[in-house]
Amino acid sequence: MTASAPVPVHQVAPRRRPARRLAWWAACLLCGGLIGFLFAVAGTVRGRRPTHRRVVLVSLAAAVQIVTAGYYATVSMVSDLPPCPPTAGLDGSITGRVSAEDDAWRNVVNAPVSGGAMLYAAARGGALCRCATNGIVVAEVPDGYARAGTMYGTIYVTHPEPGASPDRILRLSEHEARHTYQWAWATLLAGPTAFPTAYAGDELFFPGPRNHFERQAGLADGGYARAPDGGPSVTGWTMFLTLTLAGGGLAALRLRFRTTGSLRATASSQRSGSVAGRPHSLHTLTDRRSASLSELSHVR
Repeated sequence: MTASAPVPVHQVAPRRRPARRLAWWAACLLCGGLIGFLFAVAGTVRGRRPTHRRVVLVSLAAAVQIVTAGYYATVSMVSDLPPCPPTAGLDGSITGRVSAEDDAWRNVVNAPVSGGAMLYAAARGGALCRCATNGIVVAEVPDGYARAGTMYGTIYVTHPEPGASPDRILRLSEHEARHTYQWAWATLLAGPTAFPTAYAGDELFFPGPRNHFERQAGLADGGYARAPDGGPSVTGWTMFLTLTLAGGGLAALRLRFRTTGSLRATASSQRSGSVAGRPHSLHTLTDRRSASLSELSHVR
């Protein structure tokens, strides 16, 4: 038997490129939503390879989300969470109740964020219970929330109000349930950090009852006072002007540094060109002088 000739290295087909490509797209989808996924596909089509640092960061973020989503799924399916005491007597047949299909896609999209909130509650020794009116999970912890409570995905992190009436609990649960869909749509569009970023930006210029996300969730159900009509508050306008001036100053400094750098680069290239051209001119003069001397000697 004769041994087969080894295949040249440049002829060996790369392995698992489609798998790596799909894994990269999936990681970008988890971290950046549909926008991140489209950017990743566009970069692949154009032949652009992501940097090593970007691959590491996106992969780590995706791995963390997979772990937290798995924790949320395990707790939700394996553990039989008890109903929250204030809502245990409510039947759940409320106006505007969404379907089970809507609950399913919302829970799946919010699973990474919800799992992170559950892990935080477990680390703080908080108790978990399920709201009987709409199924959202309530995490009772001493801190880690703003105002009366904060919704993370489908987990409402709060400290229960003593003596709250069932009607108050019912309306508040519906208010927070609307926030879960805001989380889900923003996460689907641009990743799990999209909603808190958009909410914080809105809160910066439209604080409290002026916040558009709180308005959409229902101010009265959330316990907010009626918001005044008009644009941003005085604090919002102040922050807007401050950020505008700061952004304009940074842009001017960047333009100045860029212009100075380009002028220095141009001057440096001109100096190097002039220095490089001097030997050439000296050689030319020497050659001409030698040619003139040879002609004179030939004439003689």
